[in-house]
Amino acid sequence: MAASIVNLLAQVFLLPLLSQAVLPRRAFGVWRQAEVPPNRPSALNCTWKTFDQRIDHFGTAKGTFKQRYCVYDKYHADAKAAGFNASADSPGPMFFYCGNESPLEEYVNNTGFMWELGKELHALLVFVEHRYEPLSHPSLDGPDSPERCFAYCTTAQALVDYAAVIQYLNPGGRMPVTVFGGSYGGMLAGWIRMKYPGVVNGAIAASAPIWQFATTVEKSTLDSPAIQLSRGTTAAGGASDRCFRNLQAAWPLLEQVGNSSIGLTLLSQRLNTCKELTGPKDLTSWAQACYFLLAEGNYPYPSTYIPSAVGPGYHPLPAWPMRVACSHLDRDFGIKIEGAPETVSYSLTLGKIHVDIDWAEAVGNGASLSESDIRDSGVLDLAQAIASASGVWYNVTQDQKCWDIPAAESQQHSSRDRKNISSGDAATSTIKASDCPACPPCDDCPPCGVSRCETDAKQCSHRQTLPKTFSWEGISVNDDLSQIAAHGLGKDIFWPPSKGQPDGIHQILPRNYTVEMVVGPHKEEPGYNSEYDAEGLYGAPTVSDPWSNWLTAYYGGRNVSHHTNIIWSNGLLDPWSGMGVYPPGGGPNGPMIQKVSEDGSSFALLLDLGAHHLDLMFSDPRDPPCAIKARAIETQSIRTWSQSHYDMEPKNIQEVSFI
Repeated sequence: MAASIVNLLAQVFLLPLLSQAVLPRRAFGVWRQAEVPPNRPSALNCTWKTFDQRIDHFGTAKGTFKQRYCVYDKYHADAKAAGFNASADSPGPMFFYCGNESPLEEYVNNTGFMWELGKELHALLVFVEHRYEPLSHPSLDGPDSPERCFAYCTTAQALVDYAAVIQYLNPGGRMPVTVFGGSYGGMLAGWIRMKYPGVVNGAIAASAPIWQFATTVEKSTLDSPAIQLSRGTTAAGGASDRCFRNLQAAWPLLEQVGNSSIGLTLLSQRLNTCKELTGPKDLTSWAQACYFLLAEGNYPYPSTYIPSAVGPGYHPLPAWPMRVACSHLDRDFGIKIEGAPETVSYSLTLGKIHVDIDWAEAVGNGASLSESDIRDSGVLDLAQAIASASGVWYNVTQDQKCWDIPAAESQQHSSRDRKNISSGDAATSTIKASDCPACPPCDDCPPCGVSRCETDAKQCSHRQTLPKTFSWEGISVNDDLSQIAAHGLGKDIFWPPSKGQPDGIHQILPRNYTVEMVVGPHKEEPGYNSEYDAEGLYGAPTVSDPWSNWLTAYYGGRNVSHHTNIIWSNGLLDPWSGMGVYPPGGGPNGPMIQKVSEDGSSFALLLDLGAHHLDLMFSDPRDPPCAIKARAIETQSIRTWSQSHYDMEPKNIQEVSFI
């Protein structure tokens, strides 16, 4: 897609891009766990089918498209076979995966909990691909293409897709249905239970970051992802607290050394960089950028999940990669700390190197250090340890001969050059909402993005194959879906205090920061329609809302306590757990189970040593106790939800038909 769209994705993509790396496309259906035992079920076991899905569930656009889905029915039996108290002819439950932003094989092959529990409970397994993935989308060229074809890639359309397939496979609604999803799929799983409780009995919403939109994030939670990421560098996360302290101190010290040409030369030589460092932030930006990815993939076994998604391909990270990184930093380098790092007001001394830090300002003697001062201080040993720790990610291929560290300036995402505009200004380029694609019904919602369209209604003329993960582009643009964050505010391993994810980009925040300073003014901005128009994909909104007001209004924001039968699972080593759902007064520092709904059927489930949706993976002998316990808790809830369904038989009537 166009460069600025890639730039947008770099800001909001659920698996953030490294700013200096090109995003490799995901391959189809490879294992996330690098060591796979024989006879593990996979996409090869499925019966693959297509469903004639409506293009538009809310408006007048005509036509359908072929949506791929996978069914496995070899486990399926009557409900009594799984121990449910049900009539003799009651079918066993349905387990349904809400496909997210990759080809479906990715989820069929790796959502092991569904396979394992499906066998135990004699469930019908169903996996459905997200609309606008390469093999599940409307025609994008020619007479069969709908006008404004791009506009129909939204979360609301996707949810009705899933409801329609469920109703098609579950006529009369006799099977209790539990939906599963991880990451963006976890968001969809939670949302479909919230929107269509008559179709779905319960949801396992794993690593679902629905509370970090601009209108749901709070000042106190802006740095929650960075805090959770940093847990993996502490004793609580299985590493050592000394690793945390050394990382927090390393960045200002290394930048002091980089303030002189001799310092840059010594650092380059000691680290064996492919080319000499050019400035004080080259090393620190590069080294900090990888920790988000190491934290997401901090599994108890070797895993290709994160490297295959946003790295160099199917090369496994080692088991517990954050612990491996910290093994290089679990020593006393002689750093003396005075003051309060937690308020980002402190001083550091290492040998003859001294620096005073006051928020984003660092005043020190780096420019005047001699070669012997630098060598004798031990800072080059610290630099070597920092590079070796980051090398767990950067050398996951095990073939790097030198460290390719780009200049800090080239690591920055160039911002899209566009001015804020008011709603009135934006309206001049659009037509009235009734002529644009329809929003889903919502009495108290502002206009959805796709209802602000261009005057010309054009059929699409996109002749290229859609790339994998394209659905995420559509969702991000059409629904204004973004996550808001900050880092380096004193409670994590990063510095300086900056907005955004800790990916090497330093957009400095002042000490008196607000959420508004991170998000921007409460104004609409120009949309991305012209760039998609240039590719023959018409229908993108002409304006965008960085505050995600429609998305928050439609799904309720933080107002989720009245929804039942949803497990919001969060792995506390995963950055995205900082954006997850918790009850008022709860959070990552609370107990394993935290009641969200009044009846207790919806709750946050915390895995103290869990990375990105670990609970959905195949079980493994190396799993930490929290994963085993979490799956047992989820199993009991699914049994309870399903039994409640059987107790209500005969059901046979559903409130709304989506077919």
